[in-house]
This record gives sequence, C-alpha cells and structure tokens, in this order.
Amino acid sequence: MYHLLRLGPVPLSEGHVHVYLRIADSGDFAPPVFAPEGEEGARAGLGELLQGLDPAEVRCEPALREVAAPFGVHPAPPPLAALAQRAAIATFMAWGQRGLASLGSDKALLLLQATAEFWEARPWQRWDDAQGFDVMVSGPLSHTFEGSVFGQGEQDVGLALYLQPGALRTLTDLQGHGHAEAARRLPAIAVTLDDKPAYATEALAAAGRAARVPLPLKTGPQGIGLPSPVEVLVLVATLRAVARLSPEQREAVSQVVAEDGEMTVRVLAPPPRVKN
Repeated sequence: MYHLLRLGPVPLSEGHVHVYLRIADSGDFAPPVFAPEGEEGARAGLGELLQGLDPAEVRCEPALREVAAPFGVHPAPPPLAALAQRAAIATFMAWGQRGLASLGSDKALLLLQATAEFWEARPWQRWDDAQGFDVMVSGPLSHTFEGSVFGQGEQDVGLALYLQPGALRTLTDLQGHGHAEAARRLPAIAVTLDDKPAYATEALAAAGRAARVPLPLKTGPQGIGLPSPVEVLVLVATLRAVARLSPEQREAVSQVVAEDGEMTVRVLAPPPRVKN
C-alpha cells in the first residue's frame, strides 16, 4: 500500500509551498513534489505522485480527503512508519535550509532517534548547564570532553561537549565579564533542539516524536561551523547515554557504529542539583 501525505507550508525564497509525499509500507518514498499552496497545487502534486499507480493501492491522509477523491483515492490514517518517514524528510529539509544537508540523511535519522530519548528523559531538570559531565570517547575518535546539558523552561534545550577541560568555568568567567563573543568561540561540538521550522516540528509531533529539530554545530576560534560525521556520531551516542542517567545511576555507556569501527561513549554525571 502507498500513502499520500502533505508537508508544509514550507517557506522558500519564492514563497510558501506544500510538499506532497508518496510513502510505501516498506518506508520507501517517491521524490517529493513541491506545489503551490491551494487546491490547484494539491491536485497537481497528487496527480504527479499517482501516475502509473492503481488508486486501489493508495490511501491518503484524512486532510487530503477532498482533493484526492476525484482520483479515486480513499482516506485512511497513515501508519506510524509513514508518519516517521515524513518527519525524517521534514527534518532533512530543515537541515538543508540551515546548510546542514551535507551531513547526510542517515545522520539526521540517528539524531532524531537520539534526541527523542534525550527529550523524553529531560536531564536538564536534574542538572544545570554549569555542571560538567565527563564524556570519554574511544574508537575512531578518542577524546575526553567536558559535557553540559542545558534547557531553560524546555527552551534552548541541548547538549554541548567542550574539547578542553575546565571549559565550563572559562565559559562562566567570560560571560560574567561581558565577553559573550569569546564565550561562543570556545572549542566545542553541540546539538540544540529547535522549535522551528513549524512544518518540521508539526511533522515530528504527528509521528509521536519530540517536536524539536536537532541542529548539530561546532564552535571554535573561526566561529560556528559543521561538526564532522564522526563528531555527529559522538553527539548521537552522548545524547543516548545522558538519557539513561538518573540520580541513582550517574554512569552510562552508549555505542555507535562509525565507518572506521565501533565507537564507545562513557558518561559520568555529577550529583544532580534539585531545582526549585
């Protein structure tokens, strides 16, 4: 069975469009079709996706009921697998608009899965951003990072891994003396969970995922850039390990497979701070 879904509106330089998707039960999907907003655009988008298919083998999400009816396609709630695939496509599109597409759709999917665990665990409710975590990485990349989880009222949520020991103290000193730009240039890799763009967060929420788009980044003397693929995998494994921590279990290990072999991340957390 094939499933027709809509994504958007998606803001582009020439205006807003809807993106129409055809996703099979297997998870395979046809190339997305971009069409103008409105009924005419919807008909054109669905018509292109339906070419060569028997309408009896196709279902559309209920929101497309009226526009799909003339094609002989009946509505039905999409299966979770199709919703998850739409969420992954939306996330990768959001990455493309942020200049992150070169990291690859496979990294986007891994980060989606890891950030869902991290969001569900909400470690920022037990530790604040001034508390350092020991993050020991072994494998294709071997390094000990100073980690920090952050989240203010479930806004500005994420995880940072600083390359140098004592970086959190340096960060606090720089910020306290008004050197915000220098603080932002401390060497680190990080992932933030953004509540924009709306088309992506709505797709994630519909799939039962955290309505946040994971955005990996790297900071240093040259400013903000992209982490390497291996560094993204370090972030994935660290998110998963931190999600397993609790006041009773302050050590966790997570493993991830990189191109050059298996990488292990071991996280040691400080005693949690109870927040009022």
